[in-house]
Amino acid sequence: MDATSIIRIALSVLAGRLIVFLALGMVCGMTAWAMWGPQWERLAALSIFSIFTFLVLRKDRSLNDEKVSNE
Repeated sequence: MDATSIIRIALSVLAGRLIVFLALGMVCGMTAWAMWGPQWERLAALSIFSIFTFLVLRKDRSLNDEKVSNE
């Protein structure tokens, strides 16, 4: 294993974690926004956004797991 492959693996792991932390921060911010003025529209937007974020991250994680197992 040479240095470029190690750096490539490290960057892919960091990028994946950064996306997860960014999504978690966005959901947390939207939760605070929805709780600041709880209206049905805000709560519906929060639930839809949270569900889609969870599904996208779950699919992304499963694709990454398959890619790692194939290598």
